[in-house]
Amino acid sequence: MTRRIPIIPTIIVAAAIVTMIALGFWQLGRGAERDQLKQAMVERPDMPVLDYPFGSEMDEAYLYRRLRGQCDEVTGVEVAGGRDASGRTGWRQIATCVSPSGQTFEAQIGVADRPDVVAHWAGGSVQGVAVLAPDRRGFWERLAFEPPQRPLMIVADEPKAGLLPSSRPDPDEYENTSWGYAGQWFLFALTALVIYVLALRRRGTRAQR
Repeated sequence: MTRRIPIIPTIIVAAAIVTMIALGFWQLGRGAERDQLKQAMVERPDMPVLDYPFGSEMDEAYLYRRLRGQCDEVTGVEVAGGRDASGRTGWRQIATCVSPSGQTFEAQIGVADRPDVVAHWAGGSVQGVAVLAPDRRGFWERLAFEPPQRPLMIVADEPKAGLLPSSRPDPDEYENTSWGYAGQWFLFALTALVIYVLALRRRGTRAQR
């Protein structure tokens, strides 16, 4: 006698697969939006300079726009891997600044040639092109595909504190990760479906013995 397909487990698996497919299509939509955004970025470095900070620090509408900020206080300097203007590997110096209005913003003030160097910069005026700050997600956050929270960061035209100049931000370097995430969600959905079908077949084989 052939057993029926288990209803509750099937509903749970089907709901999970539908959710993953929906997330995949959502990422496809985001991918198209980000492609349009990247196209707009190409024109931004030639637009007039804007005073920063303003609005949301997460607003990607200002990526690769030229920004100008006043750093009244430096609350910390982070060191991250990167390249200098000559293309050599170095260590970016990213200062967290407090503006005259009390808002915080980040500024990449130059590149050091050694990883043990931490710039001592007292602050001042900084002007340059806006990029996204480094991805600071931990291992488990990346494993769970949590979207990164990356605020805008000014890459200074002129290096500070005796550092080397940073590599010039290029809109072509902007990575559209949504296409990859979409593929992953579709792959997860297909994998879940295959595993469940195989489990049902194995269950049916056992029932016939």
